Amino acid sequence: MKIIRFRQLRLFKTDEIIPFRKKMQPSSKEKYSWIKKIISSPFFYIIIFSLLLSFVISFFPARPLPLIKLGEIATKDIISPIEITVEDVQATEKRRSQAEATVPPVYFYNQRIISSVQEKIKQMFVLGQSATASPTDSTIKDLQKSLSENLAIDLDDRTVGQLLKLKFPVELENLSTQIMASILDEEIVLSRELMNHGELEKGLLVIKGNEERLVKAGEIIDIKEAREKLLSEIEGLELPARTKSILKSWLPVLLAPTISYDQVETEARKLKIRNSVEPVFYTIKKGKVIIRKGDEVTADSLKQIMLINQKISQQPHWLFNFFGLAILYFILFYFIWLVIQSASKAENKLSILVLMGLTLFLSFLVTKASLFLAEALSHSAAIITLEKEALVFAFPLQFGAFLITLAASAETAVVYCVINSLLTGYLLNGDYFLIIYILLGGVSVIYGLKYFFPQSRSSVLKTGLMVLSPFQVILVLIFHLIKQSFENLSFLGTEIASGLIGGLLSAAIAYVLMPVFESIFGFLTPSKLYELSNSDLPIFRRLALEAPGTYHHSLIVATLAEKAAEEIRADAVLVRAGGLYHDIGKLKRPEYFSENQTPGYDVHRELTPSLSTLVIINHVRDGVEMARKLRLPRRIVDIIAQHHGTSIVRYFYHKAKEKYNPELHKIEAEDFRYPGPMPKSKEAGLIMLADSVEAAARSLKSPTRENLKRVITEIFNAHLQDGQLDECGFSLKDLRVIANSYLTTLYAIYHPRPTYPGFDFEKKTDKSDKKEEVKRNNGHNNKQTEEKTGTKQKN
Repeated sequence: MKIIRFRQLRLFKTDEIIPFRKKMQPSSKEKYSWIKKIISSPFFYIIIFSLLLSFVISFFPARPLPLIKLGEIATKDIISPIEITVEDVQATEKRRSQAEATVPPVYFYNQRIISSVQEKIKQMFVLGQSATASPTDSTIKDLQKSLSENLAIDLDDRTVGQLLKLKFPVELENLSTQIMASILDEEIVLSRELMNHGELEKGLLVIKGNEERLVKAGEIIDIKEAREKLLSEIEGLELPARTKSILKSWLPVLLAPTISYDQVETEARKLKIRNSVEPVFYTIKKGKVIIRKGDEVTADSLKQIMLINQKISQQPHWLFNFFGLAILYFILFYFIWLVIQSASKAENKLSILVLMGLTLFLSFLVTKASLFLAEALSHSAAIITLEKEALVFAFPLQFGAFLITLAASAETAVVYCVINSLLTGYLLNGDYFLIIYILLGGVSVIYGLKYFFPQSRSSVLKTGLMVLSPFQVILVLIFHLIKQSFENLSFLGTEIASGLIGGLLSAAIAYVLMPVFESIFGFLTPSKLYELSNSDLPIFRRLALEAPGTYHHSLIVATLAEKAAEEIRADAVLVRAGGLYHDIGKLKRPEYFSENQTPGYDVHRELTPSLSTLVIINHVRDGVEMARKLRLPRRIVDIIAQHHGTSIVRYFYHKAKEKYNPELHKIEAEDFRYPGPMPKSKEAGLIMLADSVEAAARSLKSPTRENLKRVITEIFNAHLQDGQLDECGFSLKDLRVIANSYLTTLYAIYHPRPTYPGFDFEKKTDKSDKKEEVKRNNGHNNKQTEEKTGTKQKN
């Protein structure tokens, strides 16, 4: 096969059209604060995860006292290894409860009650005097109704009639005000039966303004007692009997409680005095025998053991272990970062580092939780032996290997497996066989995902069931062969069952976490991309019906780019998905694009070149908006936005130069460019080149191998001269490989077939018919090519 060579390759840009370059502006990185610079550094995350893992590992005590059950007989003396001073919780709680019990209930005196009652009296006399000024037959009834509705005072006919006869005198109003003020100045509650907060024992703390006064319960009166006191005070006045009778009949109506229980303030004072009580401590001397051999374990001795274990976990000596582990994990994470930089092809390498650190931390937490669960199950009654050493194989130790393999490269996943096996082995007392078990189990996950089931999300579950679980059982049997320990078949059966369960649990946890990690870190797994590339999705069905030309074009672009991506080792699955979605923006105005137009009519004939250009370039923006509505991953959205870069719509640019007088109209190439940005990845660059090459190939009347080779060479040269490929990382070798891949695929699509005998499919036309067809089509094919490519067109 002949190799395509770029003989016309020029290192300097052509002067015909100046390559697009944005004005230099201060980089956004320069505007970042120092905090953002630190957060965007990999060393920030390396330090964070190193310190976090080291702290959690070293904080747990290495040799705590054995925990035995209440009532058991101690098999040996249990001696306190340290001297500790601990809080006596029960004694402290008892003291605080006693102090809390001394707080009296707080009552709040309502100082507004007197003014409120005085205002009612005043309004009552105003209404009465008004009624007296204009008496009618229904004056009594009207006044009763007015007092009831406006003041909530219900008086009988006799009382109202007497007051009307007296014409509601001012002297009686003042006297009523004085009497009620003297009564309401007392502490009055609604009823003594409601005093159930310890008032009888502790009294009441009455807050009146800024004054506080402790009052005995006997000094408080309720509404009933206040009524009797009011009547007694009225009786003691030197007034006519008629006036006394009037006052007795209506003043009791105005009585109301003057103090009320303030629960919030009471509870606040209880809390304050409770917190003021100092804790009660006692000391356990070093060397004290907590339980002697042969003694029964009591609740007090068991409590002391737990307190000692808690104190051991807080001893300062763990800092030495912490700093040693921190340095070790810093080195490990630094090497992980170096591997990610060199082995991973993903753009978001920092996200992979964060994912690996977070996954290691979650794996640690899951392992610790599994240890506690295994400890509990090991003491339970069961048909088979549930020993802690056998249950370790049931731990979900490989869920991180699933996540890293799906999100990053196989090389990065292998590094994760090594680190995960070392970390987990350290947690599980450095068991050599367990480290090998975790390491090889992780490698089996990588092999299963990469080579057996890469195309669906269920590949995680399939790998767990068909690869990891059986392989872990095989490892268990191998370990027993090495140790020559087959005498305990019950223990072996537990380990085999644990190996099966561990593989399934790891796959299940990874299956649940995978969508979460995809959303948080923006990773694109192969299964996700295969789901997005399903031709039965509504967006593709709509594209096939509303813009069939664009749909067919997208299929060919995806095929071209995918094949080339495989040859240059780019992400072929991402490229295929990007090729299928790259032109979805044309769904908004499909009739404006030549591949969807009916032959013989061109809507652009009625538009100016600048307006046509605007319609053409807007399909990129429309595609980005549609992609975001469809919630497509960011990398696919980036391909849609970058698949034209900042190239020129040359057809309409040259058409504008032909149409307008350059002395009257200034035609700038920048006005006919796509908004960009330029392709930032090899995947986006492949879509740009495939998009242009496929469109240009359609314009060929004779798609021979030489013509296709010429088209590819011109397209590549044009994009190189325009600087569109400067940021996507292609090497010259990559471009040669891509060009030859495109040539092979296009020639396979457009290769000639033998003629069918007895049929004349091509009707010969004379020159006049051909001219008329070209005129009618208005340069139909050429326009399609110029929209896609960056090839030169002479004036």
